[in-house]
Amino acid sequence: MDKKMDKAKEPAPDTPKKPKKSFKLLLIGGAGLVVLLLIGGGSYFLFVKPSSSPDSSDGKKGKENVATAIHKMDPFLVNLADPGQLRYLKVTLHVETPAKSEEYEKRLPQIRDSVLSTLSSKLFKDILTSEGKNVLREEIKEKMNQVLVETKVRNIYFTEFVIQ
Repeated sequence: MDKKMDKAKEPAPDTPKKPKKSFKLLLIGGAGLVVLLLIGGGSYFLFVKPSSSPDSSDGKKGKENVATAIHKMDPFLVNLADPGQLRYLKVTLHVETPAKSEEYEKRLPQIRDSVLSTLSSKLFKDILTSEGKNVLREEIKEKMNQVLVETKVRNIYFTEFVIQ
């Protein structure tokens, strides 16, 4: 009878190995899940900028809550000012203003004139690089803001920019 009790108390040799293997698999799977969650969360905060941040680092406090309007302008096709060469520039602009305003629509001919004058005064080498395009963008924005009194242009977007 003692032999039967000893055998009953003694665990089977295969039983302890199975829980160790399943525990290791569970541990590896859990660690993998944690790594995936950390990568996903990190990339979310890296690539998605939260818009409800009260203190933005770029100094635009209060401007984020202002409604904006984006106005599409008809394409511009101008000759560049390159001497001795015929070069054409075709540009389509979108203009961002703080709100939909009647002043922008009323002064559209003056705005188009100032943009045409600015574009046609440029040389090919001046607007070839991205830095040149940024300088042109700021110059157009400045000229538009000289025409507009109540509404001010916040940004200019080039949606088409072709030099031939």
